Amino acid sequence: MNKCLLVRFLVLFGSSLAAQSVVFPGDANNNGKVDQYDVLAIGFAYGQVGPMRIQTGDTQPQGIAQVWGESFPDGPNFIYADANGDGLVSMLDFITWNTNFGLVHNEVTPLNIPAGSPDAPARVVWNNNQLLLPLTGNQSFSLPIDFVLPPDLGSNGLAFRLKYNPSHFSSVGISLNNNWLTTDGNGISLVKGNPGHFDVGMSRFGASPINGGGTGGTLNLIVIGDMVGLMPVAPDTISTWIVIEDVLLLDGAFLPIPVHTDSFEIKLYRPGTIAAVPPVQDALQARLFPNPNKGAFTIHTAFPFHDLSIFDALGRLVRHDQCPPRRQWTVDELVLAPGYYFVRTRGERGVSVLKMLVN
Repeated sequence: MNKCLLVRFLVLFGSSLAAQSVVFPGDANNNGKVDQYDVLAIGFAYGQVGPMRIQTGDTQPQGIAQVWGESFPDGPNFIYADANGDGLVSMLDFITWNTNFGLVHNEVTPLNIPAGSPDAPARVVWNNNQLLLPLTGNQSFSLPIDFVLPPDLGSNGLAFRLKYNPSHFSSVGISLNNNWLTTDGNGISLVKGNPGHFDVGMSRFGASPINGGGTGGTLNLIVIGDMVGLMPVAPDTISTWIVIEDVLLLDGAFLPIPVHTDSFEIKLYRPGTIAAVPPVQDALQARLFPNPNKGAFTIHTAFPFHDLSIFDALGRLVRHDQCPPRRQWTVDELVLAPGYYFVRTRGERGVSVLKMLVN
């Protein structure tokens, strides 16, 4: 073979290899695992077209793919969103995602999920900010989960894990109908459940953010019937917590929006007993982060406070501090037994009382 032709062939062959990549079907963000966060990538690339994968199919452990012309703003090429390899990002790719959900094919790269401090632009609100009365055996209830955002801030996708104690409930389900991201029909909401948690992913189709926030979903629960078995001896009431964690909210440019999250307490009591409900006040519009925690936390208020007190579940004072008026305080040297506590801040405008879980 002519040397010039051979060199040209090798250059073209090498360029072809360089333009190819290995795809694991369903791992749309190419971080090593198929999970709820891949829904955001498939949704963002929805409708994009590119070369078909050389190895196609839903359950192939890997496929050789020709690199597409477009990439996600955070780096990976759109080829990873084409889960089934047919050259089009469509509803079929969500089916492949569902088939391979939970599979790990490489060392998992942690996602860039920003910390949601109390002054984050978005926050989670439970039960329309209403206190839930104590519940007993076989009672059912619905718990709305809202995401509050400024009206001019657009969101394109949302993914998170919701956790609960499966030994406290006989039935738990989550409804994503009418969530604010997909209520106009231009999007998709998916959920995968296991005892103790739900993995939720919802996305707009394409880069088409919707401004403001709204309902993210509704949790529907039924308390177990055997409350005596759950609490055979004192105390007559216990607290169970609903927790949202690892929240990734993306804007129209596929960039993360910090979200302040908080846990929600549900008090359960044995039949024939009276469950005490401590008053909850929030004159200072206080937020506590993180919650749950291990005894270290930051409290942030919209209005200044000069007094901070921490009480245990029986109302006993655990700590008391006074300070010049301020809107934020970090407590990092507490050693507390696991359980729930009440953090009270006092200022000229009034008092705020927040519940805190130490684990």
